[in-house]
Amino acid sequence: MTKDILHTDSLDDVLVPSPIIPVPAPEDRDQPVYRGLGGLYSIEAKVAWLMRVIMFVAMIALGLVMAAQVFMRYVISSPFLGIEELAPMMALWIYFIGMAYCSRERDHIEGGVMSLVVRDRKALLAFRLFGSVVCLVALVVFAKYAWDFAQFNINLNRKSSYMKFPKYMWDLSMVFGFVLMGFYMLLQIFLEARALITGKGGE
Repeated sequence: MTKDILHTDSLDDVLVPSPIIPVPAPEDRDQPVYRGLGGLYSIEAKVAWLMRVIMFVAMIALGLVMAAQVFMRYVISSPFLGIEELAPMMALWIYFIGMAYCSRERDHIEGGVMSLVVRDRKALLAFRLFGSVVCLVALVVFAKYAWDFAQFNINLNRKSSYMKFPKYMWDLSMVFGFVLMGFYMLLQIFLEARALITGKGGE
């Protein structure tokens, strides 16, 4: 039935190489494309653990802060305005660290239209490598603007209106997120280039 639907004699005609993940599962790291990167992955595991801790703590804190604000505003009619500053700050850290973690596992939204058009494995790997390079260029541009904005607030020593927190505490979430995402994008580009040159990987 599957062959009738796909109008093909073999599923090999429709199967395409799977995308190369920057940080694979431990059992997949013996594949040729990942060999020799054990030291890097051992350091990266600590960075990933730190990202998970930051996201977990920020999510729990954000939930508690929002619950506290609801209680204070609607139950005891004494809202704390500082929560209006804390909530966006924690949300930004969750968002940008989450963006980097998503890049780590290549779990972001991906159309995959090219895999429906291109059947040649090497050509598809080349297109994916080109897409990764374009993403890295865009990422560098966004990171530059994020750093300029953070540096602007640092130089002015701007503080939040109510809590008097330095404004760069919000801005640095973008900087760290883009830097971490850039690291994983560089790793992905390296692995895709290696797979394209050696012909191994992305099976």
